[in-house]
Amino acid sequence: MIDAFLQFNDLLFKFVTRGPMWRHVAAFLPLGLAVGFLVARWSARMVVRESQGERHIPRWARTTVILVMGALYAIVVVAVMDGRCQWITEGGSIDWGHWRLLYHYTLIAFLVAATTVDFDQYLIPDEITGPGVLIGIIAAAGVSNMQMMQVWVDWNQAHPITGPYIPQWIKDHPHLHGLAFSVAGMVTGAGITWLARAVSEWVLGIEAMGLGDVTLMAMIGSFLGWQPVLFVFLLAPACGLVAAISSRLLWGKRALPYGPYLSAAAVLVLLTWRWLWTPTREIFGHWPTLLGLISGMIASLALLLGLLRIYRSIPVELRTPEPTPESGNAPEHNSTTQAESDTTAPTSESGH
Repeated sequence: MIDAFLQFNDLLFKFVTRGPMWRHVAAFLPLGLAVGFLVARWSARMVVRESQGERHIPRWARTTVILVMGALYAIVVVAVMDGRCQWITEGGSIDWGHWRLLYHYTLIAFLVAATTVDFDQYLIPDEITGPGVLIGIIAAAGVSNMQMMQVWVDWNQAHPITGPYIPQWIKDHPHLHGLAFSVAGMVTGAGITWLARAVSEWVLGIEAMGLGDVTLMAMIGSFLGWQPVLFVFLLAPACGLVAAISSRLLWGKRALPYGPYLSAAAVLVLLTWRWLWTPTREIFGHWPTLLGLISGMIASLALLLGLLRIYRSIPVELRTPEPTPESGNAPEHNSTTQAESDTTAPTSESGH
């Protein structure tokens, strides 16, 4: 039994990490389409349940989910194995690259499901994030070497031969380290999002982020670790800004959930990790600088939300149409009325 598993592991490793790009796409594109079919059905059931039968995901949306999953699986395997976007010396071992790929595919499936439901219902069900967190932690501890980066790497103490300082216990206890990096990522993702939620409530007087966003970031952190989840938090506003402007210009929508942009930022981090980590790695080994960076992130968020509150408090003049001569009525003395702009972006609540 053990010999058979070892042979399978060796074959899977060689197939995933070697060979031409077309073979990777030919293998993982159908896998993504198959998983996408299951995710689309699962998401459709959750939408029906959360809306109490009033909403159904249309066929075109389910087809889009399937195609997006297929495309993401193909893009990720090409970026990781051919583009080497996650191959960092002090990161996870390439010997576990095939299992790490499947691990990240699992995260992507949860993210697509969360995005599908959030766009329709403006909530992220616990049915997604709860099992997602458990799978992230259990797989990290049970398999080990699922991390994109060790839980602690200090390039400020780099040795010219051995490289950055990495605690010895990480090398001696890989399963314990798997548990540590996953739990640290979960706590960091949930903690920084909860803190941003509290700041937004203090600045705006409303919740700009829901509990669903907090649990979603906990799930993302449990798969990626605490360093990558900080980049997710940083990149999500940029993803949301681009989408919000496009949505406003094309469809006139002002209210959009935030969860999909956390998911988009997580995929973006998966695809660009090597280039995000390399120029910033010294920061993550120096606690004072790191705490200052996090404080700056929260302060910048508070400033942006404060400006948003000022913008929303500006009264808007709505002109009433002039009466036609045929109506026989004299025009009103006041031709303008004051309307308060009180449109707010829905938060991604946590569903049950």
